[in-house]
Order: sequence, then structure tokens, then C-alpha cells
Amino acid sequence: MTGLKPTILLVDDSDVNLEILKDSLSKYKLFTAMEGDSALELAFSRDKPDLILLDIIMPGLDGYEVCQYIKTNELTKDIPVIFITGQNDPDSIIKGFEAGAVDFITKPFNIHELKARVKTQLTIKMARDQNKRLIQKIEAINKKLTDSINYAKKIQNASLPKKIDMDLLLPEHFVMLRPRDIVSGDFYWLSQVDDKVILIAADCTGHGVPGAIMSMFGIAYLHEIINDHGETEPAKILDRLREIVIQSLQQDEESEIKDGMDISIVTIDKNKQELQFAGAFNPIVVIRNKFLNIYPADHMPVSYGEVNRSFRNHTIQYQNGDCLYMYSDGYASQFGGPRDKKLMQKGFRQLILDNHHHSMPNQKQNFETFFDEWKGTNEQIDDVLLIGLRL
Repeated sequence: MTGLKPTILLVDDSDVNLEILKDSLSKYKLFTAMEGDSALELAFSRDKPDLILLDIIMPGLDGYEVCQYIKTNELTKDIPVIFITGQNDPDSIIKGFEAGAVDFITKPFNIHELKARVKTQLTIKMARDQNKRLIQKIEAINKKLTDSINYAKKIQNASLPKKIDMDLLLPEHFVMLRPRDIVSGDFYWLSQVDDKVILIAADCTGHGVPGAIMSMFGIAYLHEIINDHGETEPAKILDRLREIVIQSLQQDEESEIKDGMDISIVTIDKNKQELQFAGAFNPIVVIRNKFLNIYPADHMPVSYGEVNRSFRNHTIQYQNGDCLYMYSDGYASQFGGPRDKKLMQKGFRQLILDNHHHSMPNQKQNFETFFDEWKGTNEQIDDVLLIGLRL
């Protein structure tokens, strides 16, 4: 709504009617016109009216035509139009509403009715304009936030292992990472210390921005523990990572923030054909000769928890052709399918078993296709991470 006073355009070819309208609506800012062309000129002017009271029978363009012009133009289509007319038969009323009018006021005017109908339409217009301004403000704020988060995604993606390093250090493999939001609380990490390759799949508490912030903490701490200090034993990496998380986030029994991460760590020694594994809630799966082996994780988070013992280290002798899978819980937790249920770990592991014989690139395609079809029109409820590796 423009200015301090609402602006009304009065259009009627009768001087008497215009004077009655001006006297009755004197508290508003008023413009007048006596024919259609002048009315359109004022409607399209810089100081657009907030409401138009429009006669139907006029020389030149009639009220129906003027209303149609107003309602088909982007600049004026939101201005409410009330017809003021002596034609109150059903056909005329229907034709007026079809042209875009919001109300009818019949001649001769009932002044109290006139004021009430004008006040009602201006109140509606004021509320609509306020909503439009709020929506525009929200859209501007949302764009600013989205632009920032999109840039944060670039930073997060840059912190993940480069494809050239993955291809160099790992045999045939794939990585499926599907953030629920723009940025992800799931991440993967890769490094080599001497002749050992350390591969990590992690699921940070939460998703979106909180999860992404925690993931950046985790990546930085893993660099310190593994690259700077040379630790390669998965259980010791988890023990140290938990200590750092608790200290950095000042976690204790009373602290409000108990965020951390569920994580699986595998150290591959190709010379010994040996895997070492430790996990915080996240297990790993190894398939050999069409048999699926689950190596359980400790039921302790990498954060402050009720249990505070050391993580267990598992040693696994692998054979050429074995398939290793590391993952977060996002895939199995997704609602979908014909009954709109979660896939669950049993269904997820069967899916892995059914696909393990394919090449890793084909497996990735199969897992992505299945996930999209399973999810259907449902929203993705969590970040999804799945890593497959043929040893």
C-alpha cells in the first residue's frame, strides 16, 4: 500500500456520482476519471492506486474492458477492482467477476455499505501487500543463506579425498555420498602412512550445517592423529579422536552438546593382505565366496557417552576378490518401497549381497537407482554414505 493514506481511483462518467464518492471516501487519497482511457492511464501511473471503484457503462471503453486490461497486466493485476453500477442482474454480476472484479456496489449508493466494502477490500489489500513484502524479505534472506551454504559445500567437497588419490591408493571401488541437505554430516577420508592405507567412513551427529561443521572437525582431527602423528591402528585412532572431541567440545555429564560421530576405520596392509578394523556403532561388511560377513562395531560413540572403554581392534585376513563395504545408517533408514517402510539393515545387506558380483562402477549405479526408486516421492531423511571396495 502506497504512502500513509490508501489511494483510491474513482471512475464514473457522472459528476454527481463522483462527488458523492469523493465526499463519502474523503479520508482516503483520491484520483478520479470519467472514462476508460483516463482510468487506465492513472492505473498504470507511477503512483498506482490501492483500490479502483469502476463504473461499467461509460463512453469508449466500458468497465469490463478496463478491468480486463488491468487484470492482464503484471504491473496492475493485484489492484482490487470494485464495480459501481446500476446493473445488478445475475448475468452482469457473473460477467464482472469473470473480468476480475472482487465486489459490486449498486447505485444509488448506500453510503454505509460503500464505506464498509471499501474498508474490507483495502484491509485485504493491506494484508496481501504485507505478506508480499514479508515473502520478498524471506526470499532475500533465504537466498543469502543458501548462497553461503552452497559455498560451504564447495569447501566441504574440497576437504574430501581427491579422485586421483582414491584411484591411486585403492583398488576397484566406488563412493556413494548423498547429503540430505546441501552440506553433509557424512564424510569419508583416506590417507597412506608408510605402506598402509587408512580408509574411513563417518556419520556425524545431525545433518545439514551442524553435521557439516562436525565433519570438518573430524577431518581436521584425523589429519592430526594419522598424518601428523602417524597412528595407523584403527582402535587407537578412535580412542584418540574421542578424547579430542570430548576435550574440544567440553563434553561431560552436564554439557548440553554431546555431538560426535559414528565411524568405521579400516587400515589395509596390502603386503600382509590384512585388514584392521575398529568402529563406533558403524560395522563393516566383507563378502567372500558369496557369503556376507559382518564385523561388528563397538556400541560407543566418538563423543562423551555412558561407556568409556577402549575401542576394540579387529584383524581380518582378506583374499583377492573379497568385497568390503563401509557405510552410514542413512541408506537403511530411508522410508520408501510399496509399504512406505524403512529398508532396514537386513534389507540393505541383502541388497549388498545381491550386487557384490558386479563391477564397482555398476554397483554404484545400481545402489543409486535402487535408492531413488525406493525413496520415490518421500523426502530423504538422512545423509547417505556407502563405500564399496574390491580387495
